[in-house]
Amino acid sequence: MSQPNVKAWLTLGRVSNLPTVWTNTLAAALLASSAGALAPPSSLVWVLLLITLSMLYLAGMLLNDWLDADWDQQHHNPRPITLGLASRRHVGLATALLLMFAAIAVLGLSRLIDQPHWLFGSVLLLVGCIVGYNLLHKKYAHSVWLMGACRSALYLTAAASLALPPEPIWLCAVLLGVYISGLTYLARQEHRNTLISRLPLLLMLSPLALAIYATNLWFWPVLLLWLGWLGWHYYKHLAHPQQRNVRVFIGAGLAALPLFDALVLAVANQPLGSLVCVLVFFLLPHFQRWIKPT
Repeated sequence: MSQPNVKAWLTLGRVSNLPTVWTNTLAAALLASSAGALAPPSSLVWVLLLITLSMLYLAGMLLNDWLDADWDQQHHNPRPITLGLASRRHVGLATALLLMFAAIAVLGLSRLIDQPHWLFGSVLLLVGCIVGYNLLHKKYAHSVWLMGACRSALYLTAAASLALPPEPIWLCAVLLGVYISGLTYLARQEHRNTLISRLPLLLMLSPLALAIYATNLWFWPVLLLWLGWLGWHYYKHLAHPQQRNVRVFIGAGLAALPLFDALVLAVANQPLGSLVCVLVFFLLPHFQRWIKPT
């Protein structure tokens, strides 16, 4: 088998969702900075942090396809390995290389910060959640909480690039993890295009808890944008069984992730960072048309 082309690699890595990793990183680091009265990360720390978290995200996506290849073949799931666009050997090798590059970036990052033990701990937690989810998600329905924990650990890792993650970070990390877990519960039914329960949709409303801490006007239009986006896609793609399209709703839920970060930064009184996240949100659906988000 020839090496997979660029489009196949981008699909394997779900790179249309990669900007959500960057907005998560931005929100967590700026929130940690404002909550702890610390200076934001230096340019080099930003670069190494984004490289680390991007490599770990991509490794997790490739590991998912590598481990799920037999299941995808049996269920005719049109992913690059199943379609013959990539071999399991190439994907496995790329996963190992990504993990190696991430480890090198973490070591470089640890030399630039004052308390690297928090960084090492959060990275180990993130890697453990990534590997655990990929090993267990086809066997146990509730392993979706490990997927949610991956995003929670990402938030903690970004904050740990400064110091011990302050208390507000833990709350935001938990809310993000609950949102992702609800979305992942829905994704388990994606190949059947069914909606067994609406409980996952309630889990996806976890970011509403941020409204308790809102003290500026910018928070509310962002919240309305987020609710309007999810509400419209629920009505269009989930509410009516004859028009149901779970896969499209999952993509919409992933595209809404930068709006969660915008809400976090609004609470942290970081309007410029919040605006950047909103702009990323408007761009994501265009990326998803090019590279499938799931």
